[in-house]
Amino acid sequence: MLSGHKVCVVGAGTMGSGIAAHLANIGFSVSLLDVSYEWVQGAFARAKSARPPHFYIPGTANTIKLGSIQEDEHLIAEADWVCEAIVEKLDTKRRLFDRIELLARPDALISTNTSGLQLALLNVGRGEAFRRRFLGTHFFNPPRHLKLLELIPTADTDPGLMEEAVKFFETQCARRVVLAKDTPGFIANRFGMWSMFFAVRTTEKLGLSIEEVDMLTGPLIGRPRSGSFRLNDLVGLDVMQDIASNLLERCTDDPCVKFLRETTSIPFLIEKGWIGGKAGQGYYKKEGNSFVSFDLTTRAYRERREPELPKVKELERQPLHVRLREGLEMRDEAGEYLREYLLPTLRYADSIKEEISHNVRDFDRVMMWGFGWEAGPFAMIDMIGADKVGIPEKQVFYQAHHDGAEKVLGFDGVYFQPKPEPDYRPLSSYPLIQPFNTFNVRDLGDGVKSLGLTTKMGVISPLAVKELTDYLSTGEAKRIVFSSEAKVFSAGFDLSFFIQKAAENAFDEIEEGIRNFQNLGKLFMQTPSVAAVWG
Repeated sequence: MLSGHKVCVVGAGTMGSGIAAHLANIGFSVSLLDVSYEWVQGAFARAKSARPPHFYIPGTANTIKLGSIQEDEHLIAEADWVCEAIVEKLDTKRRLFDRIELLARPDALISTNTSGLQLALLNVGRGEAFRRRFLGTHFFNPPRHLKLLELIPTADTDPGLMEEAVKFFETQCARRVVLAKDTPGFIANRFGMWSMFFAVRTTEKLGLSIEEVDMLTGPLIGRPRSGSFRLNDLVGLDVMQDIASNLLERCTDDPCVKFLRETTSIPFLIEKGWIGGKAGQGYYKKEGNSFVSFDLTTRAYRERREPELPKVKELERQPLHVRLREGLEMRDEAGEYLREYLLPTLRYADSIKEEISHNVRDFDRVMMWGFGWEAGPFAMIDMIGADKVGIPEKQVFYQAHHDGAEKVLGFDGVYFQPKPEPDYRPLSSYPLIQPFNTFNVRDLGDGVKSLGLTTKMGVISPLAVKELTDYLSTGEAKRIVFSSEAKVFSAGFDLSFFIQKAAENAFDEIEEGIRNFQNLGKLFMQTPSVAAVWG
């Protein structure tokens, strides 16, 4: 199995620095190279001040060796894994691989972090030994916070190496791996980028504001609060345009690829140099402590306007399947936008699924793990109904069985059961021993019990403190994993308790609450325990 500890990342831009930081965080010996010392130092300085932070502990940045490609070739020669992450230009990458092929050890893994260039094009002219250990490792930005890795083999990649690579990246590099086909844009950018451009096109067509669309394409449809236009600024309009240009050039048989050129605001903003967060302005611009918004009609910035979409705010509290169905039924401009944007987007996913993915579960996982969607397009089609989406086959992509197992519809029309993934079992799949009001006790096996918070946002309330104290005092649990079954591990102690008691001048109750919380900590110290912190 791959177990190399030394990694050389070549390319210190946004992605290269992020990859280097992530690997250094988890203990790899990392070097980061670029065209010159001045360039790599400037790029890395920006990475160290990135928000959200690339590093768990700021001092980890000091462990990364910085160098230039010209003067520090020995760092490539010493590496167990060389990860190329330079600009998305085919000829530039090929020239770099000319050097890497000569310098890298014969047993070193070599990968490209390209977000959309086909690996077969990068492989041209390479020797057999290089081709057998070359693959695509498409990380997502920021790597510390997004767990997806699209892993792309070529026709020449050693199959045995691919099996080892999946294990290596999942167990050693803290990734969730999806194998993608070597097609332009792979899964994430072929579909995800198309979805981003189509949202802009639909907004311009219907005349909505960017604030309204960010509300409609955020949590309402199971996506992050960034929505569409804030996401565009985060990715960078220049990066979006580069990926779109590659898809337009190489996907000539795709009738829907034309929508990638049917926006007016993206070319306008790029021409102005207003390409997003890294330029200080894009669709949004920060002025002082607040943001102003780009008006798609006047093409000038104006004060941000809070969207007046009360039905959307009401719907956001419902489960996703309800939000989707009722959102599409709304007879106002919000409903019209969802029908004009979401339904064609889901139909597009269905039209390209076999070309770019091995199954719909992989497709859905890419959008969930790489883009932060609550559900992928095919799970969403099941929630809405294929007939209502406009898919003639009226398929159901995920089929639940009486034994609790979920089967997936394969491209051959037959349902298959995915291989079990014991390393990634959710707490909810373990036997429930005893439910309390604020946490569940589950059997993890081997004499270990899970105490999983069930409060909203994993908040630790006075009731949770009392129930946990009472349970731990019985001595029933000999070894404990303290975690959460909420959306995150914990938002901390319930601050509403302090606010309420302070308003009542009940400061003795506040002191008692703090004392009880500290005593709970002492109880945890008396039992072998770990906290499984996440989110």
